[in-house]
Amino acid sequence: MRIFIYVTIGSLLVCVCLIAQGPLPGDVQVTRTLQSIFGNAPPWAQLLTNTAKIPVLWGTLVAAILLAFVHGGWRSAIIPAPALILAQMLDALLRGLLIAPRPTADLVAVATPSMSSGLPSTFGLVYGALFGVAVCLTPNRNIRAVTASAFALFLIFAGGSARIVLGGHWASQIVASTFIGLSLAAIIQLIIKMWNIGYRTARQP
Repeated sequence: MRIFIYVTIGSLLVCVCLIAQGPLPGDVQVTRTLQSIFGNAPPWAQLLTNTAKIPVLWGTLVAAILLAFVHGGWRSAIIPAPALILAQMLDALLRGLLIAPRPTADLVAVATPSMSSGLPSTFGLVYGALFGVAVCLTPNRNIRAVTASAFALFLIFAGGSARIVLGGHWASQIVASTFIGLSLAAIIQLIIKMWNIGYRTARQP
């Protein structure tokens, strides 16, 4: 069910962004609001942006694995790595297929202008796939699991805000890419769950 929700939201937003070929209603206002609060190029935003790029990305992967382990144990901890691989593969594929304008200086402040497509957002895909693992796992009332989920959600929100405040992507592009990343984490989770069920069934006399 979660996979369906994530894929549906992400796909619909991608389609709307591609049709609009520009900011959706509210995108400009969100960016301007964040920039009025934090400035046009706050250091923390650039720092967070780098966490989705090699070599810092490896440290981000370790953090995601630790969060997944705290939330659901070692079986959950193996999810972030394959989810990241899927995110990188999908990013490379979609960048050859999709074209959507990034924010421009005539509308908002842009820290680092780029001519590449705003969709997908590599950052959104990576953070959704990595930290979405803790969000996608089976709900658990354990305080450690709740804390891990809350921290994962905070990182996703903070990272997305960083890309928006720098003028790297419109909010709609970040949200669409993040939901696609979440769906990748949920797919890996489902595959591992089905494998575990099959393994236990095979071991039964």
